[in-house]
Amino acid sequence: MSEQHFQHLGSLLAHHAKQRPQDIALRHKQLGLWQAWSWQSLLDLSERFAAALQGYGFQKDQSVLIISSPNADVIAISLAVQALGGKVQLIDDHAEQLSAAQIHTYFRVIEPDYVLVEQLQQLAPLDQFRHLPIYIFYIEQNDLQHVEHENIVAVEHLLADARESQHVQFECLQFEPQQTAFSFERVEQSERLRVYYSHQELIQEAQQLVQTHQLNATEEAFVARAFSSVGHIRYLWSAWLYAGFTLNIPESLDTRDQDRQIIAPTLVLGTKFTYQRVQQRIQQRLPLANTWLFKLYQNALNRLLQQQKLSLPQKWLLALFKQVILEELGFSRLKTALIVGEPPSDSSLAFYQALHIRLQHWDNRANWQRSPLSISRFNSSDLSVSSISSAP
Repeated sequence: MSEQHFQHLGSLLAHHAKQRPQDIALRHKQLGLWQAWSWQSLLDLSERFAAALQGYGFQKDQSVLIISSPNADVIAISLAVQALGGKVQLIDDHAEQLSAAQIHTYFRVIEPDYVLVEQLQQLAPLDQFRHLPIYIFYIEQNDLQHVEHENIVAVEHLLADARESQHVQFECLQFEPQQTAFSFERVEQSERLRVYYSHQELIQEAQQLVQTHQLNATEEAFVARAFSSVGHIRYLWSAWLYAGFTLNIPESLDTRDQDRQIIAPTLVLGTKFTYQRVQQRIQQRLPLANTWLFKLYQNALNRLLQQQKLSLPQKWLLALFKQVILEELGFSRLKTALIVGEPPSDSSLAFYQALHIRLQHWDNRANWQRSPLSISRFNSSDLSVSSISSAP
């Protein structure tokens, strides 16, 4: 890859689409079915969204706040915004648990130029958003009520409004590596916390991760539904675009374990709570405590962790449990298991070590910038956004 191609996330997308257009860039499970987008189809979708955003007046240095789980539209719109010289704003919290009042508070604090939400019902009642000087795009509307607000537009209508004459080609755009690609936002009581990452910063970190773990285009990566955290963008999104591997997105939090079993990824990134939850799920599938089989397995496991010599039956028993456990959890092909945020506990490290899975911690401490909020602009109830806890 030439120097010019890895200066900007948009140029990375265009590069992969040109070099291997039919390779799978993205899979997403929707309504029980896996759908796939090649690098070329993802580029085409991103370019269509770029043209559509220009039709709605989007300009360089403007921002789009995204409150949604990851899917093809969210990813393509993000890349379109960045290709046009804008930045994507994300709330560093479990955004799908935010109430409409808390989202409205974020709107007033962050003051985005445009907003993308997954479901229009997240903003109910809509009247409180009608007079804001922004366009609000939504992906889904679960009720049958007609939306009459001019500034609230369905994503499908956004695409339909893009004319052929407005076509945008990423390879013809001038990209600036120092531009902000993502900003993360958090409201805590009377403070606003922000952190910014340029295209160049993200790509440099991606290059380091790819080289350290010897990642390549053949990887199958798996991402949880919560995709707005700093760590996921820094260590998965940018690495995906840099290395050009396949990114797999489950349908929901409830189906993620079954979806991961189908994909059998080679790369998984999560928090320590992600791996603790999977560890608990594994332990629930072990033989019942105090049974002879459990005692044999536990004894063999303890000898392994203490680096003591194992008998042939103990080796066989551990190998059998390992194979069954890894296949059921979708870890049978796992090569790289990354943890961002807090480091894993010693017990988790030892547990996964027994399964020949090495948990590797990547420090994602962010340099958050703090600024006070004007208390007079908000009610005390509006400033309780930080009380929402993030789910792993």
